[in-house]
Amino acid sequence: MIAPLIVGSVGVFGLGWWWAMIPALLLNGLNWYRYNKKYEVQIKLEIKALLIALGYYLGVFSVILFMFNFDYLKITDLYPLLLAMPYNLTSLFAGELALYNNFAWFFIGTFWSGILGIGCYKLSLKESFKLRKKYPMGLIVVLIISLVPVYQRVIRSQYYVNTYTSNSSELNLNQYRPFRESKKLVHLNKKSNFKITHHYPRLDGATAAYPIYSAMAQTLYSGLNAKQADKIIKVGTTPKAFNNLINKKADVIFMAAPSSDQIKLANRKHVKLKLTKIGSEAFVFLVNQKNPVTNLSVKQVQAIYQRKIISWWSIGGSPTLIQAFQRSKNSGSQTAMENLVMQGKKLATPMKYQEEDGMGGLIDDVAGYNNNTNAIGYSFRFYTTQMKQNRNVKLLKINGYAPTTQNIRNGKYPFIANVYAISRRDQTKNSQRIVKWLTSKDGQMLINKTGYVGLK
Repeated sequence: MIAPLIVGSVGVFGLGWWWAMIPALLLNGLNWYRYNKKYEVQIKLEIKALLIALGYYLGVFSVILFMFNFDYLKITDLYPLLLAMPYNLTSLFAGELALYNNFAWFFIGTFWSGILGIGCYKLSLKESFKLRKKYPMGLIVVLIISLVPVYQRVIRSQYYVNTYTSNSSELNLNQYRPFRESKKLVHLNKKSNFKITHHYPRLDGATAAYPIYSAMAQTLYSGLNAKQADKIIKVGTTPKAFNNLINKKADVIFMAAPSSDQIKLANRKHVKLKLTKIGSEAFVFLVNQKNPVTNLSVKQVQAIYQRKIISWWSIGGSPTLIQAFQRSKNSGSQTAMENLVMQGKKLATPMKYQEEDGMGGLIDDVAGYNNNTNAIGYSFRFYTTQMKQNRNVKLLKINGYAPTTQNIRNGKYPFIANVYAISRRDQTKNSQRIVKWLTSKDGQMLINKTGYVGLK
């Protein structure tokens, strides 16, 4: 009873900061040392008592977690009041604040600090346990049981809802809408000699490409107001834009290379596509700003997303598990990940909370999923640094090269994605004209000014 009382009272702040548990564990070890020194006790009975206590507290807590689907908010008051005695001070705080993340470690810590105290007493008598020879299997079992909190944390991650504090950032597309007072929409320094005054091509594309084709529309389309422009210049996701092109709801779309599934869809619909490269962009990997890792090799990135590397510790980071976030299938960034990065290697299937439909959500996940700093994700450079700016993430170097404009142009950065204007081969005359204009001197000037890397 004394050991749980010591750890549960002195170590209460360990609920929020694991290191705050250390003084309580040292005090518990000292208590066991002094108890054995003062009284003649049977060591075997003491160890048996410690094992029974560990089995009870950890077992009950595990059952409670499974009963409530690992939702800390649903755990009833009955558990901290009665079933966790005499860890009551800690358990009551845990129940009131829903701070059960470190709670199981109190039981593990109580057991091993008790063993440490007993061991120190035996060493002072010049005696040893000889457990390795006598109880090797038992020791292995106890060590495995001591890792149960790690298993609980991993399982809970599959149920837990994303929580952010100040880590999320808003994406305001109004800043890029044409025919408005758009703060971030770029303009040519001169008037274009080429204008479209009727039969305006309908535009759509990936969110990341919106600043390009929105600026192009404002430069080339004449005679439109903001309300009219909204009807023919759409912005959404890559899959939605591609489907609109296939179903003749869009004339030209702007995105990275289509996925194999999208190519198959076009073939099934008997739609012949024309892909025109208009620029380049870096496909980037991002981590939390506080992550000490600044550089990864191509092989390390591949290994992380195959779950061959699962800890930041093995690649120069902190001793935490890597949360590798992915995008949904057929999104532009997921296709780039498969083609540019994995290059035929199979991606590990993400857990349900590790897959994001939108690039913005992925960036916020990396900024602080569950308020942790152990996530990694991917996106495109311009979207991450200019559109969805989040001060809590940073871009990684790959093979020692940062994703700068210079390193994209000279090809030193390993992951470079082409940006395409995609139309049907039976495109309208005006669709053909705007695509051609984008590869011209003025079109390339506009693309470079936007922040992408043009062909020229």
